[in-house]
Amino acid sequence: MFRIIVAYDGTAYHGWQVQPDQPTVQGELERAAERLNGEPTRILGAGRTDAGVHARGQAARFLTTRNLVAAEVPRALNAFLPSDVVVRGAVAVRPGFHPIGDAREKRYRYTFRVAPYADPLVRRYVMRIDDELDVGRMQAVAARLVGCRDFSAFEKSGSPRESTVRNLSVLDVSTQDDYIRIDLVANGFLYGMARNLAGTLLRAGRGALAPEDIPSAGPFPRDVAGPHLPAHGLCLLSVSYPSPQ
Repeated sequence: MFRIIVAYDGTAYHGWQVQPDQPTVQGELERAAERLNGEPTRILGAGRTDAGVHARGQAARFLTTRNLVAAEVPRALNAFLPSDVVVRGAVAVRPGFHPIGDAREKRYRYTFRVAPYADPLVRRYVMRIDDELDVGRMQAVAARLVGCRDFSAFEKSGSPRESTVRNLSVLDVSTQDDYIRIDLVANGFLYGMARNLAGTLLRAGRGALAPEDIPSAGPFPRDVAGPHLPAHGLCLLSVSYPSPQ
């Protein structure tokens, strides 16, 4: 059994999860695995990224009937994958490994590009905005959102969870040239939470939300949550696991 690390451009896909008559990342991986193994093979991922969301480090469980070592797995699967889905690495894991249940943290990044025009080389991977943002205010609001809290205010409707408490350990805002990057790390994310938090910081950057609007304890009020931003600006960077697995 292996844990594979998968990168993909989500533009052409209706998200990670297999859907009838729709192209999905999981569907492409399962087709590749079936061709490699000679039989239907289920690929279980660490999370269901939405339609249009990208990944550099999605994790998934892969079982094979072939006598392969970890170093051979990426090349073997990539031979059957389209160019916008790539297995970047693989490690052998213990029997019973579960990519969701065993995950310790997930790291996402939402990227803005501040410019009056689109750049055709990056337009699929960033949200372009015309207005200058107050990055200092964004950072101050971000600091108030970090912690182990009830994040239900930032959850997109339609995906009920047993608990809406999550530990958001990192919410960083940084700049480089025309880009503003929001890095988010948590032990888990509610449906739509990463894109909604990015939207909340966008509100802050535009002056519509102040640090004092964010309560220091208890559930967050729904009126602090920003818009649910477009999927193409979001990328799943990595999923971390305890060692050994």
